Amino acid sequence: MYKNIFKRWLDFTISVIALFLLFIPMLLISIAIKLDSEGPVIFKQIRLGKNRQEFTIYKFRTMVKNVSEKDGIVTRSSDARITKVGSFLRKTSLDEILQFINVLKGEMSIIGPRPILPIQFEPYLDNPRYCKRYEVLPGLSCTIDIKNRASFNRDLQFEMDADYVDHISFIQDFKICILLAKTVFFDRKIYEDEE
Repeated sequence: MYKNIFKRWLDFTISVIALFLLFIPMLLISIAIKLDSEGPVIFKQIRLGKNRQEFTIYKFRTMVKNVSEKDGIVTRSSDARITKVGSFLRKTSLDEILQFINVLKGEMSIIGPRPILPIQFEPYLDNPRYCKRYEVLPGLSCTIDIKNRASFNRDLQFEMDADYVDHISFIQDFKICILLAKTVFFDRKIYEDEE
């Protein structure tokens, strides 16, 4: 009941409210990005969604023009591709608030396995346990972000995703939201080289 109906209703309601409340902040972020560096305000990229269907994810651009994470995942706080405004947006996770649009469109959920690039899952296609992450909509955040926000360990991530799918419930999603809020506000470590 929750997984198939109520969760989607919550996602839709929360995303509508969030986009309304965040309209002014998003406008200010857009202006800051344009003043900080050349290039578009919005970064778009193909990710894998439910049932491994591809969709376009939206983020505020945090890197310099004409580069993307396909050129290498950002794992260092000193990565020269990240703009000054982009560094702040990444540390506060504000670069991802545009994904409420994806939630509104039904491509993502508030809580769910983080969507990754199609090529990043290719080595794991034969692992039925890890494929469970595609039984649900991808999310803005999931359990991997609580204690391992800076980790790029895919095995750890996919195992935690599978465990999330196995135990999906309103109570679990609520607990994740509370713990994530604590992580975002008090743990700013988003790169593996940060102490």
